[in-house]
Amino acid sequence: MDLNLLRTLVLVCQVKNLKLASVRLGISESAVSKQLSRLSEQLDEMLFERTPSGLEPTPYTQQLLPQLQSSLSALQTTLRKKSFDPAHCHDTLTIALPMITLDKYGQQIYQSLKRALPNSKVVLSSWNPTTLTAMAQGEITLGVHYWNAEVSGEIYQRQITGDEFIVAIAQCHRTADFDEVRNWPFIMLRSSGWNDYKSPYYEKFVALGHHFDFEYQLDSPQLAYQFMKNERVAILTTLKNLPDGLKRIPTPDASRFQVRLSSYTQLVNRSNPLHLFLHQTLVDIFTAAE
Repeated sequence: MDLNLLRTLVLVCQVKNLKLASVRLGISESAVSKQLSRLSEQLDEMLFERTPSGLEPTPYTQQLLPQLQSSLSALQTTLRKKSFDPAHCHDTLTIALPMITLDKYGQQIYQSLKRALPNSKVVLSSWNPTTLTAMAQGEITLGVHYWNAEVSGEIYQRQITGDEFIVAIAQCHRTADFDEVRNWPFIMLRSSGWNDYKSPYYEKFVALGHHFDFEYQLDSPQLAYQFMKNERVAILTTLKNLPDGLKRIPTPDASRFQVRLSSYTQLVNRSNPLHLFLHQTLVDIFTAAE
């Protein structure tokens, strides 16, 4: 049964006039009459009697009306888009981030989410080769990583902020320019989901005729920083993830590599109020860090 027919029935009971009902519904008077006739046929009951004062509901319609009004009202309330109240969220929220981002922003992200979602359990995990699969299966609520055009269509990406890949050294070493630093040993800091099989930023340098000696290949950002403080070693990292104690080395303009830090979620959750709230919280954190 077309629910619009029931809405028309309730309205005509209220106004008792086809013309008034047609104005409120934005359709012709003839269309209102046809809807009532169709409903009467489906229910196999007469719905109105024509009287000098207008259309009067029959005893059948009068008996039906209270429950019908209540049901339509409940249905409208159910379908109405509700605002998201973080205080009423009791979910376990698992957020996956690259280790380098987790090291720098993990505490801030955790504290911000716990303040905003006091009744939720917040779990921060490092991004690994199974993260996207776990996310597609609903085991991870949200991910944070750089935009990846090769991600499957069941995962939705939304930009958090722009970022840039850079060359950096420890501040404790004397000021050096790129022509000097490019001859230093470099650290390849592996980041699952970004440079598992190739390094897009390094490939950009290679295309410009620059080749680095990646003497170190590490998974731990903290271990990389220890090496950099004790030895003349450089690293490829991002401006957003540049920790205290490191400084950027200016590189040729042609080698500048802009990227987008993005949130990842299941495609079906891209309009989920909770996921939108989490995304905006991350936007606020990373924007404030600029």
